Amino acid sequence: MKSPRGSVTVNSVRGNLRLRLPRGLWDGKKQVYLPLGLTDNPQNYKKAEIIARQIELDILSGHFDPTLKKYQPVAYQHLKPKIEDQNNSITFVEIYQRYINTKKDKSATTWKGTYTNTLNHLNSCPYQLPGEAMDLKDWMIANKTLDTCKRILMQINAACNWAVERDLLKTNPFFGKSKIKTRKSKCKIHPFSVDEKEAILAAFEKSEKFNYLLPLIEFFFLTGCRTSEAIGLRWKNIKSNCSSLSFEEVVILGKGGAQRKQGTKQSPQRDFPCNKQLQSLLLSIRPLKAVSTAAVFLRPDGSPITHQDLRTAWYGKGVVLGIVRQLATDEAIDGYRPQYNTRHTFISWCLENGVPPLQISKWVGNSAEIIFRNYAGIINKLAVPEF
Repeated sequence: MKSPRGSVTVNSVRGNLRLRLPRGLWDGKKQVYLPLGLTDNPQNYKKAEIIARQIELDILSGHFDPTLKKYQPVAYQHLKPKIEDQNNSITFVEIYQRYINTKKDKSATTWKGTYTNTLNHLNSCPYQLPGEAMDLKDWMIANKTLDTCKRILMQINAACNWAVERDLLKTNPFFGKSKIKTRKSKCKIHPFSVDEKEAILAAFEKSEKFNYLLPLIEFFFLTGCRTSEAIGLRWKNIKSNCSSLSFEEVVILGKGGAQRKQGTKQSPQRDFPCNKQLQSLLLSIRPLKAVSTAAVFLRPDGSPITHQDLRTAWYGKGVVLGIVRQLATDEAIDGYRPQYNTRHTFISWCLENGVPPLQISKWVGNSAEIIFRNYAGIINKLAVPEF
């Protein structure tokens, strides 16, 4: 819940209570905090709130004591108020808006899922000035989930670093203060089993509407690649005998629609050796006279398959269930999982078959550290070999 502007609020800093006074008392040029000498506990918090309400009444009645001595317990009047100069009136919303305006090349997903959401959260906060950084953090913790707070503070911290480089701020008010401890997620990697994979492939094969996606779905299971990498694959990236391929481009969703970009998420290119299954799959869909610049995975009309085609077929649209969501609803598979879990499945299967994590990381474009961290449960279950 927002605090009205001009109100006196109670803060807790390192286990001690203090009052945050309205900037308007000093023409908006200073932010003053009054230490009370009270430790943070429920009883003292009530005392602090009583003092805060008294100051608000004095402000309204014209009896405010600018020395602040009237409002401190006598035993703690030696504690001096903390004064922060507000030399810069730029707000966090203004900083963040200018920061994200430099990110025009980011995808629509990033804009909607990260930038726009963060901006909305910042707009809802009553604390906007650099001197109110800790108030903003406290307010976010009180009004948002910890995971959301963590993402917001990471974003605004990066924006403030950017602002310092451009002399919009003298210092980053979040330096050393933006971290939030959150509980580690208990969510585990949930790969598809071999039977589930077969059920998914069979369902796509039987579908009159989406059977054209079958080669792409099988390709995901056989490579563990990212969605953007498969959609961006062209015949020039595959050897003529389909014995190997190279991920060199991606198709991502930008603000203006689908955009083709050079390089992958982690590197300019990534080579991938084709096993017999993958080689056979690619040879079966390769045109007799393959155009080098043509996309590998196509719609029935010859145009490239899109992210939306895949999402609609896999998950569905509105009340219409997609193929995999229907399989989960019918309990033909153990719960719905997004298409990206084909990547988890490939990595998990490789680990279970004894492929070294370093080798897997080269195939899928992750670091070995990520493999160890995210798939530790699978690695730990591997049996000690006989010597």
